[in-house]
Amino acid sequence: MGNNTAMNLYILNEVLSDYTAGMAVVAAPSLERCWELFREKFAMSDKYLEIEKHYAEIKVLEGVNQPEGVVSYVYGGG
Repeated sequence: MGNNTAMNLYILNEVLSDYTAGMAVVAAPSLERCWELFREKFAMSDKYLEIEKHYAEIKVLEGVNQPEGVVSYVYGGG
């Protein structure tokens, strides 16, 4: 998708955990596409992705001018 297409910005908290929770920010037109991009970026199995979805706390900013993709992320740590 081009830069002129408004996206939603999904802020995923409580993901990418390792002792403590991490977070990711993903620009996508839908939550379904957000999870597809998340899975591709972090090469997750279906099982692990379902765990991430279960625990994720999601906030959405609508209509942002951002290209589709994972914008930023941080793994949790000890």
